[in-house]
Amino acid sequence: MDRSGEIAAIEPPLDRHAVLLRGIGVILVSSVMFGAMAVCVRLAAQHMPSSQIAWVRFTGSLLILLALRRGRDLRPLPGNARRVVFRGLLGASAIFLYYRAIAWAGAAFATLLHCTYPVFTALFATALMEEPFDRRLGAALALSLLGVSIVVGPGSGIAPHMLLGGLSALAAAVLAGAAVATARQLRLTESTFLVTTYFMAVGAASTAPALFLGLPALSAHLLLALAGVVLTSVAGQLLLHQGLGYAAATQASLAAATSVVTATVLEATFLGTRMSAQTLFGACFLIGAVALSVSRRR
Repeated sequence: MDRSGEIAAIEPPLDRHAVLLRGIGVILVSSVMFGAMAVCVRLAAQHMPSSQIAWVRFTGSLLILLALRRGRDLRPLPGNARRVVFRGLLGASAIFLYYRAIAWAGAAFATLLHCTYPVFTALFATALMEEPFDRRLGAALALSLLGVSIVVGPGSGIAPHMLLGGLSALAAAVLAGAAVATARQLRLTESTFLVTTYFMAVGAASTAPALFLGLPALSAHLLLALAGVVLTSVAGQLLLHQGLGYAAATQASLAAATSVVTATVLEATFLGTRMSAQTLFGACFLIGAVALSVSRRR
């Protein structure tokens, strides 16, 4: 099979500069895309169910990817087919829950809790990639749980729908952690486009039943929001998978978790929302947790 035209680097380079630039740097750009995507989802959720938004996201992205590659080089290497589909199922489930969390609790709050997934990425990377579990990773888990308890605990003044959104975001974080670890493993042998295309295809198929709910009226506002979801999604996902070819799973997830900054700033700018002091205080613990989990020795 000829894969000379692929973007992917099959073996991640050991040079630290390449890891920082082609890995972490690229993923930081993807995090901006994902933060913008979260706000677009919030806007679209005012007119369309989150499950249908997820289907539009996957289907629109899949069509763009197929058009870019014209359906070429989409056969996984022997032994990878099941893992590619499994990664798609993990990612699709995470996206479905994340979008529902945004619809219930807002882009900034949902993204904040969803961005605990680097800790779960580290756990799954330990199991899948034989990375050692050490005290620092255990401390990161404890710090993350403390941050979450501060954000959604007593005195937070969170409405019931916000609490449900928070729980949905946390469930999405667990699945996203597994998805990132699996994607990192796949990117050692498969291309960016192949991993991303299968992810979008599995997502489109698994969320298609949402169409039976009946489509809402298509307004200009909704169409613009959906276009924003698709474009930021496909760009962010390609960049994330590209960066995973160079950066370790925990490093990559830490960089991707900075999408909460973009989501918070854009939501405050365009939707007039504001995070409480308790939420910001909890965010400090969450950021400390992901930093601690990625700084441990491999």
